[in-house]
Amino acid sequence: MQQESSTTPDRTVPDRAALTRAMVVEDGRAHLDRSWWSWAGPLGGLVAGLCLNAGTPSLGEGRVPRSLTVLFLEPAPEGPLELRSTLLREGGASAVVAVEAVGAARATLVGGRSRGDSALDTVRPPDVPGPQDCPDLDLPVEFVPFSRHLQLRSATEARPLSGGDRAELVAWARFVEDAPLDAAALAMLVDVMPPALYGATANPVAVPTVELTVSFTEAPVATGWVLLRIATRTAAGGWCVDDSEVWDDRGRLLAQARQTRRVLGEWA
Repeated sequence: MQQESSTTPDRTVPDRAALTRAMVVEDGRAHLDRSWWSWAGPLGGLVAGLCLNAGTPSLGEGRVPRSLTVLFLEPAPEGPLELRSTLLREGGASAVVAVEAVGAARATLVGGRSRGDSALDTVRPPDVPGPQDCPDLDLPVEFVPFSRHLQLRSATEARPLSGGDRAELVAWARFVEDAPLDAAALAMLVDVMPPALYGATANPVAVPTVELTVSFTEAPVATGWVLLRIATRTAAGGWCVDDSEVWDDRGRLLAQARQTRRVLGEWA
């Protein structure tokens, strides 16, 4: 297990350029800053977003990210992270790119062009108050330092580790930096909520993600507040599966995700 930082991040001093810096990939390298840590390693969504940014140039002109699947191998250390991308397939409308975050993760990125006019959207957001009418949800910075880069507000009565009866959490979220929420930022946002299992337990067991798959929609790039929902679909035998969604403040679905996770202890 990696050592925690000797200093506790200060939530009172927001870094309004942290998101942009964290997502930079230059010459096949990124830099992992400890302020983006979650428990014993970097936020998985950050690694996912970096894999997406590393692979997107290989998709080709006119193709945008449609889905991203990341297998997390080991927590990456603080400092430089090498990223390698390889074009696996290129067709007329789509392309598939493999990305390796050396020593940390392997990812597959699928990109494609828009075609056709038919559309269907059946994943509607829950009916909850707006962010201005919801209380703050403060995550413990000493355990999840990345939370200092976000504002979270609980949109329902459910709170993490309050011993509720439903493995689902819903919250409004926005980054301190008011940057456009592109696909890489959305890959981060699907991973910023506590595990949904925490809605149904008061026992803070570790629930690390092994695999994360994110699908992106045709909705315009958003800014500001988004609504997040994460729900555990199954939990047994030391494993669980979480589904999550991201909507903008107009109720448009931006991304969906599924995480396969280990559950390192008894929670019930």
